Amino acid sequence: MIKHIAALVVLCTISQARVTADEVDVFKSGIVVSPAPTRNFSLQACFDKADQENKEIVSARWNLAISQGAIKSASAFPNPQFNLQTGFGPSFVQLYTGQTQLVGATEQFLTAGKRAKRIALARANYSLTELQLEALRFDVHNRVRRAYAELAAAEAYEDLVESQRDVALKLLSVAQRRFDAGKASKSEVLQAKLNMSQFDTQRNQAQGRLQQASCALSLIMGEKPDHVEVIDVDDNGIFKLSAETSEIVPSPNHSLPHLAKLITTAFDARPDLIVADQQVFANRKAITLARAQRIPDLFVGSGYTFSTFAKTQPGALVAQPQWLGNGVQITVNAENPILYQHQGEIQQALGTMHLSERKLDFAKSTAATQVVTGFNEVSVARANIFLFQKNLLPTASDVARLARRAYEVGQTDLATAILAQQQYQQTLSSYFDSVVAYQNAWADLEKAVGLPLNPNQP
Repeated sequence: MIKHIAALVVLCTISQARVTADEVDVFKSGIVVSPAPTRNFSLQACFDKADQENKEIVSARWNLAISQGAIKSASAFPNPQFNLQTGFGPSFVQLYTGQTQLVGATEQFLTAGKRAKRIALARANYSLTELQLEALRFDVHNRVRRAYAELAAAEAYEDLVESQRDVALKLLSVAQRRFDAGKASKSEVLQAKLNMSQFDTQRNQAQGRLQQASCALSLIMGEKPDHVEVIDVDDNGIFKLSAETSEIVPSPNHSLPHLAKLITTAFDARPDLIVADQQVFANRKAITLARAQRIPDLFVGSGYTFSTFAKTQPGALVAQPQWLGNGVQITVNAENPILYQHQGEIQQALGTMHLSERKLDFAKSTAATQVVTGFNEVSVARANIFLFQKNLLPTASDVARLARRAYEVGQTDLATAILAQQQYQQTLSSYFDSVVAYQNAWADLEKAVGLPLNPNQP
């Protein structure tokens, strides 16, 4: 308990949270009191907030701008190169033949449709980036759902502890009345009081779990937690005994979809499989571009050539007209693919494509395995919930109630009543664990299938 309080104090110090005098007194008294909920979120509101503010999603959106820039680069025509050949001095004006000078430009002409192939590759990579962003959004949404469910579980756990404490308080009231009537000893009252006081530590654990779950949900939504708070959620009805409509997970009373249909849906809708398939498509475009590199590009140049002479040439040299040697030239240059025909680039592109195909096959096998495993986990958790709701919990409740009544009328001792109460509490805790397991199993199944499963559909 001391370590737990110290951890909370350190957390508040690091986050520069303000601790009031009342909170200090609470720490000294050994009872942790959670602050009142300041905000309330529905699951959809958490999704929307994460889409706008989650740090991973915000960062990943810049990949779209990068990919868009790659498309512009691939679409651009090569810039012409300016050529100038001139000079100064006697050799340029006092030679009979003159020095050839030129002004011109050279342009690269892409052959074999390289520009169109580069654009196709860049667009394929842009589509890949979009799909990767959607896959990240789905993953973040799945984590938001888990964090939201954990917060709902923390709220329900706090209610569970309070309900268990109320049962212990009833037993203490019975022991006190029997003591006042002279039918029980003081030790029985103390024993019943100790039994109730044991829930104080569970209260602290429940409240600490509530605060930690609120902090985790705040972080995944894109916030920067800087103080201890409790976020209220709209939905924790799944933890009740009756069949409740829940936006977190469907009621256990709803039948599960067919396994074969879930596997087929996963192959069509799972984001990581869609990304892997798009990666294969992009790699095929890269092979097409690599093969086009074997066709040499042409560098076509044109220019104006001229010579200059001095008006008076020394010695026997005769001055020539300024226009002598003037003219237009055209040059064509191309690579000669004799020693190397870009076999290495083609081989790399082929290897990359085959690797991506194998990764896609492995991802499909993994997806099918995860769907089967998730389906089995949901089925087991759902079956356990039915057992608790229809048999174990009603029986344990009746046993605890009858044992308390028997102790009240003097038919049994306090130890028997406490034992029955503890069995009921243990059954409630086990039911709570089964519901939490059902929530987690449903989140795993949804992630394995690759799309949100409508909780309101049978």
